Amino acid sequence: MEPKKTFYYSDELSDDFAPTNGKISTKKLPDDYRYIHKDPVWQIIAAFLYRLLATPIVFIFMKLAFSLKIKNKRALKKIKGGYFLYGNHTQSAADAFIPTLISFPKKANIITSPDAVSIPVCNVVVPMFGGMPLHQTIRGKVKMLNAMRYKIGKKQTVTIYPEAHIWPYYNKIRPFSAESFAYPYRMNVPAVGFTVTYRPRKVFEKLYPCITVTISDPVYPSECKDFSDMRDKIYNFMVETVEKENSCEYIKYIKRNDENESNDSM
Repeated sequence: MEPKKTFYYSDELSDDFAPTNGKISTKKLPDDYRYIHKDPVWQIIAAFLYRLLATPIVFIFMKLAFSLKIKNKRALKKIKGGYFLYGNHTQSAADAFIPTLISFPKKANIITSPDAVSIPVCNVVVPMFGGMPLHQTIRGKVKMLNAMRYKIGKKQTVTIYPEAHIWPYYNKIRPFSAESFAYPYRMNVPAVGFTVTYRPRKVFEKLYPCITVTISDPVYPSECKDFSDMRDKIYNFMVETVEKENSCEYIKYIKRNDENESNDSM
């Protein structure tokens, strides 16, 4: 399919093309930000919203809007406890929904930007849906780490998008560091990769493409020399999947230089 538009980028590691980029006034998280809620009333409301409301709506939305296909979900059956999920970051709302469908029936938690809890109402609802805003202070990071351990211990999943920034419909894999893979490696739990690829529509061909999610087999710490090796196994799986699935190009991304500076179409 022909690309709908062109985005020009300068740095694969720091450029952010999220629709909300620069439009939200990010609030600084307090050092005592609460990641774990044990209040029974809070838990009942959260369970109702997540299980009975959000999960079925998310399933229907992803099927109708993106004709979602999930491949190799059977690989997750061999994991008895909690685990970490790592995926490429190419959607806004959909990237918040996909981990729920991958992880089901386990609850999915997602490491998010502080932007996600900087808006009234969202600051209450997002944590109930499993959102865990990334903390910036040392004390806050310790609390976040303890919360991840707690949720993994409850046989839940924690999703991390190691590319960090959203590049809508990008059909390749951007480089990312090994830093976040220290979590599963040191907690001695599996890491699982998932790759979002795009396929053209057979009907309404000019609309945005459909989504296929391919899940990797679990990568266990015992199979890796260190957490960098764990990162490499997940990264290589993502790259190979994009090539194998022949992910289509809906938006063209071109590295900025002096010749195309004046042709920036963003």
